[in-house]
Amino acid sequence: MAALGNLLGVVSVALGRIPTPGVSQVALDFSSVPIVVMAIFFGWRLGSLTGLIAGIGPAIMFASNTGPITILFPVGKAITGFAIGIIAQSLKSDYRQRSYVVLLAVWIGFIPEAVLTWFYFQNLVPLFVSGGSFWAPALAIPVLIKGWFEMTIIGFLTVALVGNEAFKIFLEKFVPAGRLLIPLRARK
Repeated sequence: MAALGNLLGVVSVALGRIPTPGVSQVALDFSSVPIVVMAIFFGWRLGSLTGLIAGIGPAIMFASNTGPITILFPVGKAITGFAIGIIAQSLKSDYRQRSYVVLLAVWIGFIPEAVLTWFYFQNLVPLFVSGGSFWAPALAIPVLIKGWFEMTIIGFLTVALVGNEAFKIFLEKFVPAGRLLIPLRARK
């Protein structure tokens, strides 16, 4: 799943540049799809690990613009996997299968990464990137809007997967019985 996250991140960043006045580094990044799926279905451990690895590809893609401080990209993704996974694990099994609960878990779980993103653009980029004090603070808002948009799409995708029995059967093939946080429906 981490490899899929890197692939989705690199492809979406390469193809999904968003026209932003004065800057070119705003791009769609769907590397969080497998992170959210792992966190919702397996909890914080695998969500965090997937996030840490899946953030490497997008970090490399943006390293030419901001240099070594892009190391925070995988950290932010890991924090999102951790937060969503903690929320998913703390819920009762029947609540984990409700659409609005899954969406709320994804949105609330993204808040720590959003705060880190804001801090990154407001404080770190101006400090470590030559000329960054001119463009970075203004870039934080479009990047965060884009991030919330992505997480909304990912949330709806995850809701669809939570309700898909075939996907849960597929996931069960890779883990010991009873390890999925979203159980299969009882068969008649």
